[in-house]
Amino acid sequence: MNKKLNYKIYRSDENMERSTKRILAIVLVIAVAGAGLGIGLWFVFAPQESIFETPGVSGVSDDRLIKIGLLGGITEIQGEGNYEGAWLAAYNINQAGGVQVNGTTYYIGLVAEDTDESNPVLDVTKGVSAAEKIIEVDGAEYIIGGFRTEALKAYVEVVMDAKKLFLGTGASTDYFCGNVYGEAYSSYTRYKYWFRTMPINSSALGGSQITIMAYLGGYLSAVLAKPVTKVAILREALDWTIPMANALNTYLPYYGFTIVADIQYPITATATDFATYWNQIEGLDAQITIPVISAQGGLYMMSQYAALQPQCLIVGIDVQSQLDTFWTDTSGDCKYETIMQSVHRTNKSDLTIAFWDDFVATFDHEPLYTAVGAYDSVNLIADGINATGSFKAQRLITWLESFTRSSPMIGKSVTASHIAWNPSHDLEVGWPFGTTLYCQWQADGSKHVITSGNLLYPDSIVTGPISLPPWGIND
Repeated sequence: MNKKLNYKIYRSDENMERSTKRILAIVLVIAVAGAGLGIGLWFVFAPQESIFETPGVSGVSDDRLIKIGLLGGITEIQGEGNYEGAWLAAYNINQAGGVQVNGTTYYIGLVAEDTDESNPVLDVTKGVSAAEKIIEVDGAEYIIGGFRTEALKAYVEVVMDAKKLFLGTGASTDYFCGNVYGEAYSSYTRYKYWFRTMPINSSALGGSQITIMAYLGGYLSAVLAKPVTKVAILREALDWTIPMANALNTYLPYYGFTIVADIQYPITATATDFATYWNQIEGLDAQITIPVISAQGGLYMMSQYAALQPQCLIVGIDVQSQLDTFWTDTSGDCKYETIMQSVHRTNKSDLTIAFWDDFVATFDHEPLYTAVGAYDSVNLIADGINATGSFKAQRLITWLESFTRSSPMIGKSVTASHIAWNPSHDLEVGWPFGTTLYCQWQADGSKHVITSGNLLYPDSIVTGPISLPPWGIND
């Protein structure tokens, strides 16, 4: 089976050209009709090339499309992952015969706009423009994506203005679901269109990190026959890291840990900068370092870790390290790094391994967390339309809200066997609901799901033991 990925990304100049052609067609038909020439009607009814890609099928008329728009930094791994996951889900749905609504077959159509939100020099107006285009020009009815909090805060408002369903697949910040119902107490009526499908929120990620630390503290202390209590935090100076850092600084001391450093670094930091950070961390005798990294900083962090060999274990978030290509990108310097990962090739749900194998066969690399979220999101939209017999956002919102912790969706997600949302439209967390795995790069270039001591997920899905760096752990 040959699956060819064809990105259809329409930017300002292309959209302007398309709109200009349509305007000219209307002008021409008016002029010709005024002259009494019937052939002018051709300009009105001439078929326009659809801007929506329909993976797995072709020749689908515009009125038979379920139009899904993808927003993200398409040229970076987070946006690419969002597109790839959506594309694979659309391909499988379309190949299986599409979605049946009242006896009519509809197919998934995709279009993407580039928000440029992974750019270190952020211009939030690009995200706003992308959101406006995808709705007003492209005609997307459902939106999937989002990644960088600072950008998403601006362009989510465009989607809410348009009253389109928005399934978030990249931003963990609590803020967005707080808009629906939470500490921000913003209007539910305005923000009810937002749901998070990936990842679990920043506070929950912080809770997961505290849980794994509680396990590792005891495990390492027993293995090394010495107290392992000194922790450094190394995080991006971005909004999404704040709730997690707050949780770590507040609760780790209750488990006997001392935070010896909480280093915030600019996302423009260089290898030289990371050498400085590691020397600082080593000088404080840290035994475990918790990275909180979503961008390219992980490359520099690991190259300098391998070069300087600070005597600590790395356990935390490093998004780029989720990809199998990270081994090659770092020339193997990522060994011994343990990171959060949404899924791996293990039975996190009954669908996970089949999805994993399908994704790798299609794209020749492993899925990023945004790909997993987008895959689930496209399937959610299709399932919701099929279940309700409606394309209306409000009907789909009511359907999604029906899945609660006491009445979850079961067997429909690759990332969890049970899916449900709380009143804030945030994912319910804790096995078998939303949870993160901890995966470690081994010295041979393989990656394994390590144990959490049965605290975050059962040992039945663990694929390998944790390894410690041969240069040791500080006293």
